[in-house]
Amino acid sequence: MKVLVITRAPWRNDNNTGNTLTNLFCEMDDIEFYSIYLRDQVPDNAIAARSFSISERQLLNNLFKKTVVGKEIFANDKTEAMMEENIYSFAKKKGNMFLVWLRDVLWSFGQWKNDNLKNFIKDINPDVIFMPMFCCVYPYRVIHYISKITKAKIILFHPDDNYTLKQFSLSPIFWLYRFNLRKWVKKIVNISDVNYAISHIQKEEYEKAFNKPFKVLTKGLDFDEVPKFKTEYNKPLQLVFTGNIGVNRWRSLAIIADALKEINADGIKAQMKIYTATPITEKLEKALNIENSSKIMGFVDSSEVAGIQSNADILVHVEAMDLKNKLLVRQSFSTKIVDYFKSARPILAVGPKDVASIDHLIRNDCAIVADNKQELVEKLTEYINNNDKLTEIAVKGYECGKKYHNKGKNYSMLIEDL
Repeated sequence: MKVLVITRAPWRNDNNTGNTLTNLFCEMDDIEFYSIYLRDQVPDNAIAARSFSISERQLLNNLFKKTVVGKEIFANDKTEAMMEENIYSFAKKKGNMFLVWLRDVLWSFGQWKNDNLKNFIKDINPDVIFMPMFCCVYPYRVIHYISKITKAKIILFHPDDNYTLKQFSLSPIFWLYRFNLRKWVKKIVNISDVNYAISHIQKEEYEKAFNKPFKVLTKGLDFDEVPKFKTEYNKPLQLVFTGNIGVNRWRSLAIIADALKEINADGIKAQMKIYTATPITEKLEKALNIENSSKIMGFVDSSEVAGIQSNADILVHVEAMDLKNKLLVRQSFSTKIVDYFKSARPILAVGPKDVASIDHLIRNDCAIVADNKQELVEKLTEYINNNDKLTEIAVKGYECGKKYHNKGKNYSMLIEDL
């Protein structure tokens, strides 16, 4: 069987999409994988047999220099991707909808539907097309075109909400783009054969919206070997957060820091350490560095994270509370939580209780969950100095990981659907 995977960024193990794809497909030795991606750079994975690149830089060069768009990429190729990546970073940082529209116009009229692409597709002759869904229109034009050429079955993976109107923006341009995006998402879902949702919330909403069945698919890990749960905990209790604190996640961490300050008023009972690569402003410094209660530790290499988490007493997960960011991640599921389940440590989650990541923890009663300071103070006080309750919540977390995020179950479902 041959599977063609379509992505925006190249399939690399060091980016989020590529890491997820490798996690899903790494043990499928009897299936041939191929990659088409819509940027420059070189792929870095041990799964895709051949890769083909189309990018904005190629489209612009075609426009001004009449060079041919689209080429097969090999491991030793070098690409001039810096300009393109800088534009992506700027547009993402500034939320510049004009650049988003301009990019889609370029893909609408660019000469990428050519013999280079057709020959690559006909040569690999895929049986199945697999594509994660994106928050921009142009990848949907690509999969729609390729599906017509190949007549292959289509499997879609929905990692975020790119369809509902439950978003917040005061920009008319944002809403014009959202309605156009919805049109394309619906068009591609209508021609698809299998759809994977990232969360139970998304599954329930999308099944109603599209009148099609959806299955839940998340990052999977090996939960077969029972871990060593902690029975003795540090005094003071050590809470650890690792990850990005942008998009207002830091405000939820500030709630924890403030709660710990109150809890520690008559003696140090618990402390939080924050490991992050997010640039620290004076505002963040003031909110998160609280003597004897909370400390920003800065960046650590990914190779050190597992060890830090293993030494922690409680692992912290946060989601933003403000309306815009809450709606942005409402259907999304953080892969970090699967890592937390695997680590067999108690989880503390602070954020809106109706977003998918927090909802999953509540549904399975496998974390200490709060959405305000007073509730957090009460719950943490209940767990501090109660080793049995901490171990109980850690066991529940591991069992949740085993039930819903077991790599073996993911593999069986994917193989059956393919």
